[in-house]
Amino acid sequence: MTLRTRILMAVLWIGSLVFVGAVATAQTRKDPAAVISGADIGFKPDGWRGNVRTGTWMVKINGEWVEAVGSTHASPATTR
Repeated sequence: MTLRTRILMAVLWIGSLVFVGAVATAQTRKDPAAVISGADIGFKPDGWRGNVRTGTWMVKINGEWVEAVGSTHASPATTR
């Protein structure tokens, strides 16, 4: 086997690895903007924390999904 043949085989092998990796990655991608929803309230999943699904609560206003912001705040139990 000549040096030129070895180099060609190495380039083809590396190229095939890159191609297979790209195909495998394309098969696992999901739409990041998908919202699991009801009529006016939904949940946009972001990822996982162990066995728990993490994400953002969304509300539909004028046909567009926007992030919901909670209005709760902490207040002291005593005034002393």
